[in-house]
Amino acid sequence: MNQSISSDAAKLPTGLERQQIFYWLKRVSSVTAWRRIFEYYKAWATATENSLREADENGWGEETSLPQSEYALILKCLAHCEEGVSRLARGDKRVFKFDANGEFAMARRMLFHWAQMLYRIEIGENCIKIHTPLWVEFNEALTKACQAWQECALQVLEPRYLGEPGLTLYGQWLQKELATMTFPSELALVPDPVENTFVRTDEYTPCSGIWEPIDVPKPSFLSLLTGAPKPQPPFKIVGAMNYLHGGSKAPRITVETATDSFRLDTTWRLLWQDDRYNDGIIPEEEAHYQFTRPYLVQPAPQPLIVPEETTWAESGTPAPLSGKWLVESDLNASIILTKGDKLPLHNGRKVRWVLAGN
Repeated sequence: MNQSISSDAAKLPTGLERQQIFYWLKRVSSVTAWRRIFEYYKAWATATENSLREADENGWGEETSLPQSEYALILKCLAHCEEGVSRLARGDKRVFKFDANGEFAMARRMLFHWAQMLYRIEIGENCIKIHTPLWVEFNEALTKACQAWQECALQVLEPRYLGEPGLTLYGQWLQKELATMTFPSELALVPDPVENTFVRTDEYTPCSGIWEPIDVPKPSFLSLLTGAPKPQPPFKIVGAMNYLHGGSKAPRITVETATDSFRLDTTWRLLWQDDRYNDGIIPEEEAHYQFTRPYLVQPAPQPLIVPEETTWAESGTPAPLSGKWLVESDLNASIILTKGDKLPLHNGRKVRWVLAGN
């Protein structure tokens, strides 16, 4: 990590891209987005119920990969998702946090568990039991729920581990994503507050909302004693806006250059405080929000080859073997590499890759 990197070397969004990022962060943190996610989650729970019912009717209740115990856990997490949407609709943004208020963090447990299970089944590490009815329907509903979840959660939900950098990183991945998204023909300008609120990395964020990292010299010991004046405009932007959570410590940023990426301390400037839904009203613009339509990838119901061992590696390290590599946390991402090739980032972030069976 190089704290002395020149901000001039960093990739930064254009004026239009800043407008797009601002609109996008509002969209993926909206109650409209999370109501949509809940509907996909509920459809997945229904697919599980249908499978279990058919298994019970055939006397396979103890011989299915989707028994009553799994269905009960899925329903429990579905209830957390529903509660999260209900609280968000009343203006409670704490549902995005990873703490006792984090309804969505609790909701994703079974969703991620079964995403991992489906991935292991696809690569041959696990198998499903023969008496598991409607497996294809279950898989399709799960895949749709995961895709709807990831479209929003990756930029909004507070990370599990302390010290993680801001979720939104401006770089090649985000540039491509913005180019494929649907935006209004006329985007609103990014707010430029007159009265500014700032917070530095590791300081507690006073409110939830959209914050932007700016270049502000770190205050000296003397200025701390005498009371340093607030930073004054014009402000030099050094990275992408992020949706930050009130009551949590402000994160570092990840900055991409032409050849590398770095994590840096920064000063965040509040652009927009998220006080939506406190009055019970949904902003009119949410009626025009558009999201990616989930697509389906149908797996084989049973793996044909079971590998003797699993080979793992992380982004940025050389591939130890040639072959097809899959992202551990993404059902649909894969890449073909030759031994020694550098494993890439996924969606602009470091991930763990697994070698698929040959």
